[in-house]
Amino acid sequence: MRFAAVAAGLLLAVPWAAVPAPVQAQATAPAAASKQAIEAAAALARDVSEQTVADAGPSAGAAPIGATYAQDLPPAIDARLSALALDASQVSVYLHRLDADAPLLAVDADASRVPASVIKLVSTIAGLGMLGSDYRWHTTAYIHGQVRDGHLIGDLIIKGFGDPYLGTEAYAALIRAVRAKGIEHIDGDLIFDDSQIMPAEADRADFDGAPHRSYNALPSALSVNRQVTHVHVYHDRSRRRVGVYTDPPLTAVDIVNEASIVEAPCKGRFHRLRVTVETPPESRPSLRVAGSFAGECPDERIARLVLSPEQHAAAAFDALWRQYGGSIGGRVLLGRRPEQAAPFHEAISRPLGEVIRDINKQSDNLMARMLFLALGIEAAGAPGSTAKSRRALQAWLDENELRLPQLVIDNGSGLSRETRISARGLGELLVWAYRQPFMPELLASLAVVGVDGTLAKRMRHEPIVGKAHLKSGTLRDASCIAGYVLDAEGRRWALVVLVNAIPGQSLQAWRGHAVHHDVLRWVYDGARLPETATAGVQPASAR
Repeated sequence: MRFAAVAAGLLLAVPWAAVPAPVQAQATAPAAASKQAIEAAAALARDVSEQTVADAGPSAGAAPIGATYAQDLPPAIDARLSALALDASQVSVYLHRLDADAPLLAVDADASRVPASVIKLVSTIAGLGMLGSDYRWHTTAYIHGQVRDGHLIGDLIIKGFGDPYLGTEAYAALIRAVRAKGIEHIDGDLIFDDSQIMPAEADRADFDGAPHRSYNALPSALSVNRQVTHVHVYHDRSRRRVGVYTDPPLTAVDIVNEASIVEAPCKGRFHRLRVTVETPPESRPSLRVAGSFAGECPDERIARLVLSPEQHAAAAFDALWRQYGGSIGGRVLLGRRPEQAAPFHEAISRPLGEVIRDINKQSDNLMARMLFLALGIEAAGAPGSTAKSRRALQAWLDENELRLPQLVIDNGSGLSRETRISARGLGELLVWAYRQPFMPELLASLAVVGVDGTLAKRMRHEPIVGKAHLKSGTLRDASCIAGYVLDAEGRRWALVVLVNAIPGQSLQAWRGHAVHHDVLRWVYDGARLPETATAGVQPASAR
């Protein structure tokens, strides 16, 4: 049992673990490295890539026998790299017109690169292929006892099965259904079962020392509202003060409101809010809201990870249960569902074809990891683990003759610096996926350039706006895009652009974005290459 609560009041009356010290930030190197360093890194990358391909043999991404394609960037794009403090050795591009048998362009396409969140494409394509677009998760309420005159004489168990997006509304609907089916008071214990997924080995602070940032949520079988507490801050005009509430409501967290109203326009110099999470070792956690709120600003919503997944689910259940007039006589525990417990109500998730829109358009790391874990659970049973999912993914790739020799997948999301893939492997996976029955769901899940998702503000005043469906990915050492582009002549292309830093370099996102945009403009304009671009290129079978 990881936590317990008293019967009459607030939950989670346990000592709270201190927040681990943030990991030391990596020193930032100059954006432009020396020419010698660039050349050395390029030589090493070529050696590693060539040896990897030689060891692995031909991949499913290799061009058809006898096919030729350009292996150099278009001259205008290549010429721009030096102005961006980048070298050609840092860039991989793969471009394949979807009605063609072979790619038009494959620049350093077999190099093993860090893909950042672009790796979510592998997770979502595999999810659609292995589970189907109508796959759904469920969250189940069980009773261990009897219901008499509104009283549950026994325990209520809430078991999570890994729903990636069990939002506050869906969770509240589950609670209302339990009430509507006749339970007003729980005489026994309220038990939360998260055994469907193995506990995460990592800590929320491990990746970048920011344990309260929402992107650092770790997988849990029962993740309410993606484990996020949304702190809503607003101008309470009736009381002439700053108002604060949380979604979902939580009974185990204190709100310390120190913010003040400033009668001023909604500008940064007047509107300066700070929301911090405090977790004293021997008392309840608190959310501290401080700073100034400009009176003319609209309501603001700030996302934070405040509690562990199971504490978050329990605190939200208790708050909502009591709001609806329910009461609990026993404890609140983390445990396993007794075998004799009977299903009482089941909440069904949205279908996978809809869920992946949040994964790809908004680049949600937790949801991608939960989907990745579902692959292993469906193939090998619970509890889910990354090891099971990696094996299941590899078996599926083999079954479909999709060989990606450079693929190294960590957790199914972009929040990893160990994940690797090649532009060719990902590009040919995109070509294959476009020819599958689930293509419409995959295409609809991708951010549209200049329109929505992570690409809403990119290239929004250019002709390509609305014509490219892409997944973007950014880390300190990687800036990448991949997906589908419709050119000005109505032809659709599969495109992958992976830009990586070299050792000792910190890759600012805008530099990678500039490369992406140059390539996208070129593709939209027809992807025209100089007549000599493929001259002297050996057929794939001869290399």
